[in-house]
Amino acid sequence: MHRWIAAGLGIVLTLASPALWAAAFHVVFINPGRSDEPFWRSATRFAQPAAEQLGIKLEVLYAERDHLKMIEMVREVCARPQRPDYLLLVNEKLAAGEMLKIAENAGVKSLVVYSGMAESQAAYGKPRQKFRHWLGSVTTNATDAGRLTAEELVRQALQQRIVADDGKVHVAVIAGDKATPTGTQRLQGAVDAFAAQPSVVLEQVVFGNWDQARAAEQAAALLLRYPKLNAFWAASDLMAFGAIDAAEAAGRKAGADLLVSAINNSPPVLQARVQGRIAALAGGHFTTAAWALVMLHDYHHGKDFARDGVEVVLPLFVMFDEERAQRFLTRFGDEDFSGIDFRAFSRHLNPHLRGYQFGLLPALK
Repeated sequence: MHRWIAAGLGIVLTLASPALWAAAFHVVFINPGRSDEPFWRSATRFAQPAAEQLGIKLEVLYAERDHLKMIEMVREVCARPQRPDYLLLVNEKLAAGEMLKIAENAGVKSLVVYSGMAESQAAYGKPRQKFRHWLGSVTTNATDAGRLTAEELVRQALQQRIVADDGKVHVAVIAGDKATPTGTQRLQGAVDAFAAQPSVVLEQVVFGNWDQARAAEQAAALLLRYPKLNAFWAASDLMAFGAIDAAEAAGRKAGADLLVSAINNSPPVLQARVQGRIAALAGGHFTTAAWALVMLHDYHHGKDFARDGVEVVLPLFVMFDEERAQRFLTRFGDEDFSGIDFRAFSRHLNPHLRGYQFGLLPALK
């Protein structure tokens, strides 16, 4: 049973049937995104069946892309008479340090997910050291996602001869923000990949702050500034759509005389990949919260994931060509993931597992 509740600090999604709540443990996921944002909505929808199958009471609070609101949400949750057993926190704009402090003082255990701690946050130490209730981090190989999409974008541009009169691919980069580690890692992967290719001219890097309208404004300006521009690398699906909006307004056609890449695998961007409007696409990391719930389930039942290390980097990203994008849409276009058996990934429930086998492709089998 799903229950939506309007709350002063955001939207709360509470999962698992009331009959299970007495035996369930309670996890609050501080979701940094907007409640209608495709990626963060997908993250919640993939976590729902994991929570239901594992007997977890899952509560999701959307911060609506306000990192200060995230901190206030943690403060409110930790001040409740009935505190949750665990928190899932995202280091959006480096807000995780303050959230970890609040959770530690309240005695609430937490996992940092999606975006781990940055080098500039070394003062917070490692999980289970300075903050003993900080159990660990579960993140993804974001640098690989940036590199792979950049390489595929260039490969397709050269193959289709979408190049300038100098024979080179002129690229503009629309990154996320300047602080969130997963965004900076994606950017670094892309920039390194472009720098390694003599056939590429990287014109400029801008920061779209994960917003479609802002990316469209930036892309429009870039197209005017750089007449030879024939490719956009974007760090998310919404910003890629912003680049496409600007290109079409300027009389360009995505997939024909200008190529665009993206990261994420929402149904709209998968459809754009099938249609050829998106030339390179990586996704799969939206599943991170669900895998973190599996690990918390095992931890709660005496199977501590620390034997794999407390800073876990999951190889979740896969590249979507047209065929894989269509297969995903056919099976999960409505974002109903209830057919996946999340219990099969639990060491507590599946003692034959020697190691966690998380990822998008295993889940789709």
